[in-house]
Parts: sequence; structure tokens; C-alpha cells
Amino acid sequence: MKKGLVFILIVLLAMFSVSASGSSESGSRELVVYSAASEGEAESITKAFNELYPDINVTIIRAGSGDLVTRVKTEWPKPDGDVILLMGSENLDQIYDMLMPYTSANHDKIDEENRDQKSDEPRYYGTSMPLQAIMYNTDLLTAEEAPASWADLADPKYQGEIVLANPASSGSAYAQLYMMNKLYGMDFVADVVKNTTFVASSTAGPDSVARGEYAITVTGEFNIANKIQAGDPVAYVLPEEGTGRRIEGSAILANCKHPEEAKLFIDFMTSTEAFQIVRDECNRRPVSTEIPGPEGLPALSEMKFFIYDTDEAASIKRDLVQQFNGLL
Repeated sequence: MKKGLVFILIVLLAMFSVSASGSSESGSRELVVYSAASEGEAESITKAFNELYPDINVTIIRAGSGDLVTRVKTEWPKPDGDVILLMGSENLDQIYDMLMPYTSANHDKIDEENRDQKSDEPRYYGTSMPLQAIMYNTDLLTAEEAPASWADLADPKYQGEIVLANPASSGSAYAQLYMMNKLYGMDFVADVVKNTTFVASSTAGPDSVARGEYAITVTGEFNIANKIQAGDPVAYVLPEEGTGRRIEGSAILANCKHPEEAKLFIDFMTSTEAFQIVRDECNRRPVSTEIPGPEGLPALSEMKFFIYDTDEAASIKRDLVQQFNGLL
């Protein structure tokens, strides 16, 4: 009799355990983030998101923008990821039809130029701005001697003093090439090439200028802010012509497995709290005009911009890079 009772208790406990386990799994909430940001940046952002929604288990998959675009296309129509974090709009446009239309809870607080404008219901919202600017070494050049504009980069007096990333291997360097061509044409680009040493990495140029190996580079503000804050002898110059207005955005993948959690994430990424984290912990320039850029950079309201046509930049990229290669 006792053995029978023991057996029954064991069976009941096993059934309770299975039931409890099944209940936990069915009630769990998940979110898979495809991040083009660095691992540390993604962790800072998702940590703050989890403080608002501690019941959502977040998985971060980190890769370069090009690799993420390829991954999404390969997985389509059933992506493993739910959202994309901090990807350039020119790359988001490559998978535009694979993004879910969604109007954020903060939609009215986001300027039209800082969100997807192709549809009444946006498929992505801007998070930060990967703006390009001039950086120079203050031990090698005075403010008066440093270039003040894109046009100055072609001045023969800077021959051998400029280091830039190669547009064939760097997305930000291609943005620079597109802007220079748009402003002044390929003859101008040819004159800049005569003055310049090209390197493969977008971070190699700023590193070389900070060490004093070259006097001048053009790079993303993120790199300049890091060097200034590290105490390196460098200074920032916003070209007189301005700089192309580009955004890095966040989006929901269509047909994702966790759409409700993904919507909450986009609501968070368009909040003032998220923009503050992007500025303070990621050292990036948020799209919000309420929050200043990182230390050492001008306020967004003080900056001059010209249109950066992402569709055109993408459509002519192959031809433009081929023309550039012919100049080397």
C-alpha cells in the first residue's frame, strides 16, 4: 500500500513538473536583436530596455551591416531575428520590403527627415547619425592651416598629408566618395586622390592622425569624439559646405517570431531615454535635437547639411567605385 502511494506521488510530482515547465515556456517572452552596433553598445541599449521589460529575454546577434543584410535575405521569408539595431539607412533600404510597417508610440516626436519617408507607416526610425567630418592633428597643423572645407582637400599643399579609408572596402568611405562627387565631380576626386594615402579600415585613418603619422583624415564623428575624449591631439572641422545627412536606424523584421516584443523595442528606441543612452554610453550622435552630440562635437542645431540621397548612392555605387579605382 505504501509503495502504491509513493508511486502515485511520484507520478503526480512528475506531471506537475511537466505542467509547470510547459506553462513557463508558453508564457515566456523573447526578442532577437540583429545588431550592426558593437557588442558593448547593443548590451547598453538592451539592458535599459530590459529594465522596462524584465520579462523579455533578449538575444543579441552581432554582425556587420553587409552580413546582416545577407543574413536577412537568406532567411527570408522566416527571419530568425525580430529587430535590427543601428543599421545605416542605405542598408535598411536594401531589405526595405522585408521590414514591417509600424508607427511608433513616439512617432510625432521624430522629425520626418529622421525616419523612413517612403511610406505613411514607417518601416524604420532613425536612432543616430553617422555624420562625416574632417579631423586634423593639432601638433602638425594650426586651426588656420587645417582644411576648412571639402574643397580644401584637393589643395596641392596637403599632398601626402591626408589618409582616408578606401571606398571599395569601407561603407563610410564610400559615403565620403559619394558626397565629394556630388559636390564637385570626379575631376575633383582625382585631385583629392593625388593628396591621399588610402587604407582598408575606417578606423585606421583616425588612429594614424592621432599618432601624428598623417595630418588630416575624414571620418565619422564617432571616431573623432573618441579621440578628443581620449585626450589625443586632434580637432574637429565641420566642412563649410556642410555634410550629408545620414541616419542609422532601427526596424522590425516582417514575419518575425515576436512582433509584439519587437514593437515595444521600437517604441523604446524612439524614446528620449534611448537617445540619451546612444549619446552617453555609445558615444554616438542621437537624431533627437533635444540631446546634444557627444562631448567635443557641435550641437545638431549648429550644423549645416546637404541632402544625401541613399537610393542614388546605392544605385551608382558599383560604377563610382570603379571610377575611383581607376584613379589609384
